[in-house]
Amino acid sequence: MMNDEELIKAFHVMWNGFPEAVMVIKKDREIIAVNKKAAEFGLKPGIKCSSIGKPEQHKGCLCNKAADSKETVAITYEGAFGKAYGYWIPIEERPEWIIHFGVGSAFAYEDSGLKR
Repeated sequence: MMNDEELIKAFHVMWNGFPEAVMVIKKDREIIAVNKKAAEFGLKPGIKCSSIGKPEQHKGCLCNKAADSKETVAITYEGAFGKAYGYWIPIEERPEWIIHFGVGSAFAYEDSGLKR
């Protein structure tokens, strides 16, 4: 079983190159770790993710559902570039820790030039 430091290191290895903000959050919404893109947006460990932006942006939050069910949950919503998807993925070794990110919320994939 990995300790907290090892899990955070593994998170960075896996998610630092992702083109959208990704966070590890606790059920109480405290941010544990952020990838490089999230850090560029000013997100950092120790703050509550629910304090970011406007309160109405958090109405669809499924963190509790993911933590309680220990299963990935997702939503579809209207993002800055059209349809977007939000995910909450419990970490198997720490089910109270959730990987949270959106796809299509802050990055225009169609116009990005990313290779397919």
